[in-house]
Amino acid sequence: MLLQLVKKDFLIVKKYILLMLAVCIIFPVFLIWSAPENAGILGFVLMTVFSIFMLLQYVSLKETQYPKASTLLCALPISRKYVVLSKYIFCILIYFACCLIFGIESFLFPQLRFVKFEIPVFLFLAVSLVLGVYLPLQYKLGYEKTKLFFIVLIMASPFVFAQSLKMKYSLDESLLWQEYRVIMLAGSFIISVLVLLVSSAISIRIYKEADLS
Repeated sequence: MLLQLVKKDFLIVKKYILLMLAVCIIFPVFLIWSAPENAGILGFVLMTVFSIFMLLQYVSLKETQYPKASTLLCALPISRKYVVLSKYIFCILIYFACCLIFGIESFLFPQLRFVKFEIPVFLFLAVSLVLGVYLPLQYKLGYEKTKLFFIVLIMASPFVFAQSLKMKYSLDESLLWQEYRVIMLAGSFIISVLVLLVSSAISIRIYKEADLS
């Protein structure tokens, strides 16, 4: 049943999947000519963030436009827990799809190979933290009251990315990072998973108490 709910979300955004796929393929290649120094990192980070949140926003928009669909869905023998978990799995699958697409591109374009394996781990942590806050808020306040969060996220992305690059260069030169890299990466991944688990538990509790009538 959970997989069917995830499939339902992908069917909702099917019109935009090809568009986002084209953006994911073309954008990093475009950056090779426009910003060759950071084409790999910039392309991977921005295409992943935009893909996840653009598709998530579209699903949320459609569910807001047709509120009776959620009511009918929960009237079926489908747990609200699964309805919530499907959103988290939906976002995680998009993240891994972006990783796969970029990985294939990096084999075709050597200029994109400067993205080391720690970048996807830290990006997964960042995405987990944002989703960990955003999804419970959306279930609590609704799409209309939280869509500004997405706009702020998009506007802040270039600034956050610039600061992240500075932190990355400082981290590369850090002796602590060089000595405990594996531990820090493992810790980042564990924190990401814990954040998503706690966030999903909060979202489930909020959604179970929501009045869908």
